[in-house]
Parts: sequence; structure tokens; C-alpha cells
Amino acid sequence: MKTEELIDLGRVRISGNQSVVWGGLEAGVRLTTAYPGAPISELQGNFEQLAKNLPRDNPFTISVGEALDKANYQLTAHWGQTTNEPNAVGMALGGTICKGDFKEREFITDEEWDLIWGETVFAKDEKKRIPVGARVMTSFKHLGGSTAADALRTAMNVVPYVGGLGIASGDDRQATSSQTQQDNKVLFAMHYRMPVFELHSPVVANRTVRNCYRLFEELGTPFGLVMNYNLAYREVTVDLAMNIDLAANHRQRAFVRDPQHLVTIGPHIRPREVKWMTRLLPMIRKKIKENYELLGGEVVQYGSKPKTLLVVLGPFREDFRMVRYDEALRKRLESKFGDVVAVAGDVVFPQPQELYTELISKHPIERILVFEEGYARVVYLQLLDMVNTLGLNVKVLDRTIAYEPRIYDRFSYIDHILAS
Repeated sequence: MKTEELIDLGRVRISGNQSVVWGGLEAGVRLTTAYPGAPISELQGNFEQLAKNLPRDNPFTISVGEALDKANYQLTAHWGQTTNEPNAVGMALGGTICKGDFKEREFITDEEWDLIWGETVFAKDEKKRIPVGARVMTSFKHLGGSTAADALRTAMNVVPYVGGLGIASGDDRQATSSQTQQDNKVLFAMHYRMPVFELHSPVVANRTVRNCYRLFEELGTPFGLVMNYNLAYREVTVDLAMNIDLAANHRQRAFVRDPQHLVTIGPHIRPREVKWMTRLLPMIRKKIKENYELLGGEVVQYGSKPKTLLVVLGPFREDFRMVRYDEALRKRLESKFGDVVAVAGDVVFPQPQELYTELISKHPIERILVFEEGYARVVYLQLLDMVNTLGLNVKVLDRTIAYEPRIYDRFSYIDHILAS
């Protein structure tokens, strides 16, 4: 059986939503569920077309769909059948907890495997392989994160069986087509405490999505993907080359009984919550640091002795890339901050603490400026807590914008950075 399929479709115009679909397909996602709502409906709509539940009516689904059919790609999509967001998440949970196959480890050590899987029914596996089921994606707009809160929190209660579950949220922070403004980075990070990423560009979103499946499946936790309104709908032209994980797509399905983990009652949940906060979350933070570039992050330095560390997230990161290619912007950056080192990533939670402490020990960093978008300072609060807990002599300054500029607003993220 073929384990991968290489597809090159040439130059194709895609949206941010379609880029997430692209990443899910490369990861071998087999089941998708959703409840519609702007700006995320297009994401599941494309999955529905690829699964032949709807006619293929755009260049992306027509060309990609034909290639997937030839590769015998297996995809099941549920949209109209799910009456609300909790049902969509519940169906996704059912798909991902059925661990009927195994894969060799790629990211974790023997000791880390013991920590994650050692108390499950798979603990006797001598090769310490990763128990795997279908890779699943569920999606909804920002308000759906609240509606599905019970189901999503339950997902965190059955770690590690939910490895292989990606949750995409389309945020509408300026209520362009919503009755309520909301920032789901807060909900995912502070309440669910699951790893969460804010995607920043349709050009590279697929790589982040694909690699999140690879890493967090082994770590046994779901992960959240947050997109703002502009990213979800914005279209770019890309060279659409796909390396599809057919081995993941064609996995065997089976349900293995494990009442101790899969029956969510107080005596089962309470000790696992302690384990999550004291042992698993620090390990996940460490694995994010080790695989920061794989997850789309980068560290960029301007000058030899940076005293300022810039943290640029989401749309700030996309605009900050212009500094590399625009000499005038680079001079403005130097004039404003002097020598700087920038941590540019999509990771919202948990922040890779070891990465920051490494940079602070290597450079004479005096202050950290955090640039993120949204109603809560998720990254800022984590870094502030880190500095206070470790007693570091570094100031952490908030440079958040609490809103999302609408598509037709004239707003420059790089100008906001240089004016701070």
C-alpha cells in the first residue's frame, strides 16, 4: 500500500480557509465535522465538495478533488447532519478516540511515551509505538467555541485518546457578520488549556496545520487553530504542491475499552487534571520549543547586541516580515528599538518558556514587547508570569490591539509596531 502521494497542481488561487483544508489533506484527515457560520463556513464547504456531498464548484476543489480521487483518498464530511457545535465536536471525538492502529514515534522519547501513554491500556506495547486512529478536523465560528464548551472540555479530560484532533475557529472580533464579538484564543488557552495557534498567512497555514497533526497526535492532545476574518477569506496565489500522508488516511479503525480514561467521572478526572498541569503541560511546552521551526516559528535577529525582544503573533508577524526586504523599514526599526531579536510564531499557548529564557541568557535583553491581536493578552500574560516566577530582570510590555481591523479598514500592523 502506498504511504504517501505527491501531487503538484501548479499555480492555484486559494483562501485562508482553503489553506487549512490543504494542510488537513496533507496530514491525511479522514473525518471532518462542522457547524456553519462566517468566516469559517467555506472551510467545511470545501471538505464537503471534496467528499462529494456538494458539487465541486471552484478551481481548488475541482483540481484537488480529481487528484484525491485518483489517489483513493478516503474522506467523510459531516456538516448538514450536525445540528449544532456540540454535536460536531462529539462526532469528531468519536472518530478520533477509536485507536485501531499504530505508528512509529517521531518526536518523543521512551520516557515521554511512558508519561503520556503509560497509564492507558496501550502501556504494554513493547515497542512503545503511538496508538493512532483517524485524524479528524472540526470547525465552527468563534461563538461556537462557547456553545461547544462542554464537549471541548471533555476532550481535554480524555487526553491522550484525543491525539489527532484539530479544532479550527473562525474569529469575527469586529462582528462583521456576528451578533457578538469574541476572541477564541482566550477560550482555548485559558479555559480549555489546549495547545492553540493563530494562523497568520494563507501561504504557509497548510504547513502549520500538517505539522500540528504530526506532533500533537504523539503528545495525545487536541490542538486549536484560530483565524481572524481577514485571513479566512483573503486569497493568495500559491504553488499547490501536496505531499499527502496516505498511511494516516488509510488507518485501521477499532475501539479499545479503557474505562479509566474514557469514562469521565470525578475520581478519574481529578488526578489526570493534576498530571496535566504539573507534568504534561510542561512537557508539551518543551516539545513546542524543540519543534518551533517545524510549527512555523522563527527567531530573527537584527544587530549584534539586542536589548529588546519583540514577540510578533498572527497578522503582526505577517507584516513584520517586510522588514527583511524593505531597507527603509529596517532603518526605522533600528531607529526605534536599536538592536532587536524577534520571536515570530503562530503559537499562542503554551508559550515555549525555554526559548525565551535561552534568548534572555544569550543576549542582554532588557524588555520584551508583545504584539498580538484580540481581546485578551494571552501571550503577554504568559510571559509576564514567566518573568515574575523566574525572577528575571526584564520588563514585559503589552502592545496588543484589542480589535481586529475590518477588511476595508486602512490599518498597518508594521506601522503599529514601529510607533510603539
